[in-house]
Order: sequence, then C-alpha cells, then structure tokens
Amino acid sequence: MVNNIVYIPPVKDCSYIDIDANMAVHINNAFTNKNVFRISDSLKEEELPLLTYDFKSKKWLTGRYIGKLFFNYNNQEYCFEVIPRFGNAAVMQLLEEIFNIKLAHSKSKSNLENKVHNELIKKLISIIWVKQLSKANVHGLPKNIVKRKHKGQTVKGRINIRKSVLPLYNENLLVSNSIEKQIDPIIISILHKAHKILAKDYFLSQNMLTDGVKEVINSAAGYKNKTITKNQYQSIKYGSMYANYKAIVDFSWQIIQRKNNNISQEQSKDTNDALFLDMAEIWESYLMTILRKKYSIGGWRVYSSKFNIYRNKDFSRGLIPDIILEKDNKVVVLDAKYKRMTTNYRDYDREDFFQIHTYGAFMQSQNKKVLGLGLIYPLLENFDQPQLERNFSKTLFGDSSSESWFKVDGIKLTESIEELRIQKEAFLSRFQTNLSMYYLA
Repeated sequence: MVNNIVYIPPVKDCSYIDIDANMAVHINNAFTNKNVFRISDSLKEEELPLLTYDFKSKKWLTGRYIGKLFFNYNNQEYCFEVIPRFGNAAVMQLLEEIFNIKLAHSKSKSNLENKVHNELIKKLISIIWVKQLSKANVHGLPKNIVKRKHKGQTVKGRINIRKSVLPLYNENLLVSNSIEKQIDPIIISILHKAHKILAKDYFLSQNMLTDGVKEVINSAAGYKNKTITKNQYQSIKYGSMYANYKAIVDFSWQIIQRKNNNISQEQSKDTNDALFLDMAEIWESYLMTILRKKYSIGGWRVYSSKFNIYRNKDFSRGLIPDIILEKDNKVVVLDAKYKRMTTNYRDYDREDFFQIHTYGAFMQSQNKKVLGLGLIYPLLENFDQPQLERNFSKTLFGDSSSESWFKVDGIKLTESIEELRIQKEAFLSRFQTNLSMYYLA
C-alpha cells in the first residue's frame, strides 16, 4: 500500500545531483519521452533520459527537461521534480515571446511549489491554449467552401440546365448548384477535443475562458464525437484569412497526442503522473522567434530544415540545422544549445563544434555563401567584452582564408522582464554588427 508522497528536494536542469544509483535508474525507467509535452510539432524530438551518469565527476546529471515525475518505488510514492535553473519567470518570458501572449508573472514562482500533480505546467498549457485561440479567432472560425446540389421547384444558386432536363420533364423539378461556406470540421473537432482534455486533466476552468473561446467551444458542440486521423490533421489547408489558426491547431494536436500517448502508461505500476517541458525546444523556439521578428521584415528567410545527404546509401543521414537565415543566396547557420556556458574550457562541446562546421560545409556545397556560423547558449552571466572577443573568429578555423565568421554567443536569462529585454537587444545588436559587416562585403 502506497503511503504519503515523499517529495525529493527539487533539482535544477543541467545540474549535478546526489542520488542513489538504484533510485536514479528507477526514475529513468519510469520516465518516457512521451511524458514530454512538445510546444511545437516542427522541431526534432530526441529520445533522452531524465538523468545521465557523468563518469568523470562520478555524479548523476539532470538533463534539459523540467517538470515532475510521480512514481512508485519499494511500495512508496515519490515525486521527482526538475526546476529551471534560470527561474520560473525566465521560462514564462521565453514562452511569452514564442506565443506572443502575456502570462501572469505574479503567480509564476509560488505555483511551482504546489503539491498537486504537475499543476503549474498543466495550467500553463491551458493558459497558452486559451490566449492563442482568442487571438486566432479574430475573423471567426475557419470555413471551407462547399458545393451543394439542390433539386426542387425553387432555385438555390445557379440552375444546372443540363442536369435539369430530365427532372423537369419527369418530375417538374429543377436542379441547381449553390456554393456555401461551412466551418472546417477537422479544425473544429481538434479544438473541441483539446478543450475537453484541458478541462478534464489540465485545470482549465470556465472562468479562464474568454468570450471568443466560449464562442468557439459552443460552435464545436456538434463535432464532439468526430475522430480525427493524423492524415486529416496534416492535410488541413489554411487560407490567408485564417492562417493564424495554424499555431493553435498544432498546439491542440500536441495536447491530443499526449493524451493518446498516456493511455498505455496509465496501466503502469511504476508511474502515477509525469509531465515535462523540453527547455532545449523552448530555447530554440525563442531564438527562432526573436530572429524571425527582427529579420523577416528585411527580406530574410528564417527557418529550419532537414537535409538528406548520401541518399540511397547505407550511410545516409539527415542534417537538421536549428536556425538558418537566408537572403540573396547568403546564409548564416546557428545552433541553439541549451547547455551550461560559463566560458570554462569544458563547456565548449567538441561534438557541437564539429556539427556546426559540418552544417556550414554542407551549405557551401549547395552553392550558398556562408556568412557565418554560431553556437548560441543561455547564459547565467554576461559575456564581458574580452570574452566576447575571445568567442568570435573572423574566419572559420581561425588562421584561414575563409570569408565566414564563427562565434559562440548567448543571452543572459533573468527573471527581470526589463533585464531580459536588454540582454536580448544586446545579443541582436551584436548579431546585426556581424551580419552587416559580412553581408555588405
């Protein structure tokens, strides 16, 4: 019989912890990557454990996920919690930038300590869903054009002369065709199902709904039993008027998928509840968002893409740079790294350096002019000017004739809204200096 929950002291992400080896192994066995809520379906997923063992330090190390795992171990229920090393408010601010919404900062610190199973993250997901849907519903629900055929003594739309000949002669009836607009059944079904899950499992209450969201929910009442397949979801077409619905539909699909993934795990004897956010995904989405906002209006395409290399070979692979800025066949390639960066030599990961330089070589093989490459980290402290200079090379590989730069840079994450804004603008200013110098060259 399981007794009261034992709360293991919270640990920060990407940090060393002292924990019994058997307990650590059990935590990894109780955790699955299906417990991670993805804020986007466009970023690559990786199968990673909650804890890894660092043989050099002989300690266990937390990864990039934040959240809570409730599990049973030796007839006792435990809670293992990973908290953000930069603070809850910093995470809130990154999510605000990504989704272009405002979250309640006054509650962000205290809510994380609530003992209810994963209440903070679940409420956060609900709030994001409501605010995104409210913004998307500016022009009403997305509608499709549907052609109707009418047979009768009256005409609806245009008469179909060819098909009216026999009915008119035999039955004294006319055949006419009309065009109508109807609410997209796939979109409204996805939104309805997501709302149902949020209301049941994510602490979404009626008083959290805006009038616009209530209107959508009421309109969805007739679609509550419709089952949606992955193919139907992927085949959704968004007209220009309703393009802003794509983000909320994608977000709703992630909610539905997590519910489906949890069905099998609910039968587990080891895991009672688990929900995590991937800070690496949030960091990458944040960088993509601020760069896209700044440079899209200047004609830059800011994107991520998968490039398949060595096709039809046994050693075929896929290259997936996190962020590419492209204009006039000139590119900058960046990799977002949610790791510790203190400018200590050990913080510079050998594999990361090889990876980003491989991306650069590939883009050159595609006849792109590579302006620069960069690894971008979240920082606990500022890079001072000497550190910035030591982390920037005017040419690839240092002493070379390359016309591409390479940099390691980052943004200091802070719980202060104003300070984070200053840090973000300082990073963008440095990036613009590098970009202008080499783009105009």
